[in-house]
Amino acid sequence: MTTKTATKITKRKELKTPKAKASKTNPTATNPTAPKKVRNETVKSWYDYPQLYELGFLKETPKESKFLEAVFKKYVPFPVNRVLELGCGSGRLVCDMATRGFAMTGLDLNPTALEYCKKKLKKLGVKGEAVVGDMTNFKFDQPFDAAVNAINTFRHLESEEAALAHLNCVAEHLKPGGVFVLSLHLLPNDGDLWGTERWAALNDDLSVYYALTVVETSMKTRLEKLRISMLVKKKQESFRLSDHITLRIYTAPQLKSLLAKAKKLKLIAIHDFWYDIESTQKLNAEAVDTILVLQRV
Repeated sequence: MTTKTATKITKRKELKTPKAKASKTNPTATNPTAPKKVRNETVKSWYDYPQLYELGFLKETPKESKFLEAVFKKYVPFPVNRVLELGCGSGRLVCDMATRGFAMTGLDLNPTALEYCKKKLKKLGVKGEAVVGDMTNFKFDQPFDAAVNAINTFRHLESEEAALAHLNCVAEHLKPGGVFVLSLHLLPNDGDLWGTERWAALNDDLSVYYALTVVETSMKTRLEKLRISMLVKKKQESFRLSDHITLRIYTAPQLKSLLAKAKKLKLIAIHDFWYDIESTQKLNAEAVDTILVLQRV
């Protein structure tokens, strides 16, 4: 990969992989054990395959969790216990943070992913909640000490109204002094939205090769459409899953404008995807991979 983390997908550049030469009479000659045919499936949502989805991001999860712990310690004026993750998906952060002693609640629209999260929590022997809900309009009886919206989940909200509703709803559920850690990619300074990001993840049972490609982009609507492809290789079979997702585009000024409308949240720090608590940056034209620390006022 050309980036430090598998999740960095802005400023994408096409990665060219040399093609192996195969015999015309035997296309699998370069790999005799490879399956002869790869099954292709267009899926309703890649989030319906939580194990395959999260495998591509698990390597970074401990770094993210450790960074979140450092954020809570540095910026919250009281001990953090109750934490809410919005758009938690398979629950990789919910589960990892729960093992670190936090009372975690995950919110997501996908019931399949949440069931997977619940099974993981039970298997780990830790407490946590996984709740079906819309991150622009949710309700919990007790406030949280902190909230998290991980890499680019926020950008699934395609309109200004939805994004602001999300920020305001989060603020209403935070204790004064609590923080909202929001991470997203901004439009690169050179405006380059095109290309493909590739990465791979392996475990004892399977290998998954991911490709995330920009297929449409509009600065007028501020939306980009991406195709996600997962080539899954198991011992006895291989198959490829493909899906499309739409994300809202943000420049630094556009993000600043939005945050100014969220009156109950104050931007107190900006970090990047190196997950270094000692390193901060500014929200300007040079910012791309941003982790915002917003404090409830």
